[in-house]
Amino acid sequence: MLAAWRLSQRAVTFIPRVRSQTLNPLPMAAAAASPKRLRVYSSVSGDGDSTNGAGSGKRVGTHNGSFHCDEALGCYLIRLTSQFAGADVVRTRDPQILDTLDAVLDVGGVYDPSHHRYDHHQKGFSEVFGHGFNTKLSSAGLVYKHFGKEIIAKELEVSEDHEDVHRLYLAIYKSFVEALDAIDNGINQYDTDQPPKYVNNTHLSSRVGRLNPDWTDPDQSSEKENAAFQKAMVLAGGEFMESVRFHVKSWLPARSIVLECLLSRGKVDPSEEIMVLDRFCPWKLHLFELEEELKTDPLTKYVLYQDERSKSWRVQAVSVAPDRFESRKALPEKWRGLRDDELSNDIGIPGCVFVHMSGFIGGNKTYEGALEMARAALKC
Repeated sequence: MLAAWRLSQRAVTFIPRVRSQTLNPLPMAAAAASPKRLRVYSSVSGDGDSTNGAGSGKRVGTHNGSFHCDEALGCYLIRLTSQFAGADVVRTRDPQILDTLDAVLDVGGVYDPSHHRYDHHQKGFSEVFGHGFNTKLSSAGLVYKHFGKEIIAKELEVSEDHEDVHRLYLAIYKSFVEALDAIDNGINQYDTDQPPKYVNNTHLSSRVGRLNPDWTDPDQSSEKENAAFQKAMVLAGGEFMESVRFHVKSWLPARSIVLECLLSRGKVDPSEEIMVLDRFCPWKLHLFELEEELKTDPLTKYVLYQDERSKSWRVQAVSVAPDRFESRKALPEKWRGLRDDELSNDIGIPGCVFVHMSGFIGGNKTYEGALEMARAALKC
């Protein structure tokens, strides 16, 4: 367990290397919204005329008209790179203008990263992220696929080949970007023909969509549309950076702790089916992913950790899957619903506090008592 504590300390000391001013979405959003930092305009010619706000630096293009989350986030992300930092955003469908731009997202009918063309609407497009992910990419996913490691490495202030960069690159795609790709490409979350039981209009793609000028608004000018798109970039980009902040400050240290504790199961019990968290952290998703990654056998049945408020210990049965309530091995049925002395007397282990009616969790006043409960449950 001392090794787990040391690893958790290394994970924590890793955090200050992240630049807080870039991870906090509010300062970034304020900077991005400034005309000095971000200019969004419609171009009427390809000659670089500045009458519509064009600058002398790099220019990134996307389509005008109604916008979606994928190009809003894609434009935000590509401007975080060294090559396109501070680029103007040109919104047009004119192919002659698009040909003059340094990068083009979500329009143009071409996917060619060597020329920074990132459209996904053309016939025959089937690009996916890889690494086990099979969702067809949107423009946001394409930009993330090619520039995500650079963006993450800058935030961590490490090289792109650092092992934590790769871990975060995959984790952020899974938890944030993939859903945007799927929604934009019309991919259902579940394989079913049944209608959904409820409507969800609270996700990021819906909130970005609502920033489009309302059809009842008498002002349908390109200026108003571009201003709305700029807000969409800030909204989508701010939430992306919040996801990066979470993964750096919470997800990565927790993963390190769970990994060390998982590898130490044999020191807890010869069965290797009981894991002890010497320091509580979010562990469930990490445990499933690490067990799969490491091909763990046998699988963990119980996780022990201390409740910070009561200082007692919990024995939690691991569920069969992250989104399921059923346990791999629930606490014995005859224990369920009992408390305190009645429970202790019934199972012959002092200090028992409770066992939930479903058998997914129980408690004991001491670590030793919780461990004895887990060992006894394995034998039932």
